[in-house]
Amino acid sequence: MVAGRSGIQKLWDLSERCLPDWTPREKLSEKEVVRRAAQKALRALGVATPQHINQHFTRKRYPHLNERLHELTAAGLIERLHVGDEKGEWVIHTADVPLLDRIEANDFAFERTTLLSPFDNPICDRARTAKLFNFDFTIEIYVPAHKRQYGYYVLPILHGDRMIGRIDPKMNREHGRLHIHAVHAEKDAPRDRATARAVRRAIEELAAFLGANEIHYTHRVPSGWQRDLLH
Repeated sequence: MVAGRSGIQKLWDLSERCLPDWTPREKLSEKEVVRRAAQKALRALGVATPQHINQHFTRKRYPHLNERLHELTAAGLIERLHVGDEKGEWVIHTADVPLLDRIEANDFAFERTTLLSPFDNPICDRARTAKLFNFDFTIEIYVPAHKRQYGYYVLPILHGDRMIGRIDPKMNREHGRLHIHAVHAEKDAPRDRATARAVRRAIEELAAFLGANEIHYTHRVPSGWQRDLLH
């Protein structure tokens, strides 16, 4: 397992020399691994199809997944449901049903604005992201610079329960400066000042996390957000 890093190089060691004494040593059957992994994936996803679960957590390593889901349903650990006009059955963990009831009763609102990693749960399954959020995302790290649409390591902007845009950042650690090469807004993203300020706070949170002393923007900022990002 990875025991540490030296610069960008991973340092490997035997797991028994790295893991603490309290690490579980229980050996699980393949069946039990799939049962537990499917529940962890489902709790992270909220609601999902079997295909979504298969793409999450222990990716593509769910032998006989449908059988395990039937067992979990029979045990009362997951419930089946339909999502809008989507074809096929979706599932939800019974522990999350009260949250679903609150959402349907308009008693729940996620108001935070934050930046997501390209590998974050709502992003890593690109097809699911496009279906649920109407947000197309591609990592352009390996795309030649002149062919990139948005940038090298782009971070999506999650605003409440919507993906409203993305930023193209780069940290200059030598000078303690976070460069924002561009801020992109989706076509239907709100352009009011409250949203702009929320985006600015999210970028400031990123800068604080990286230890940046200042943030430098280019003028590639959406109209409506410029006043609060550039001044």
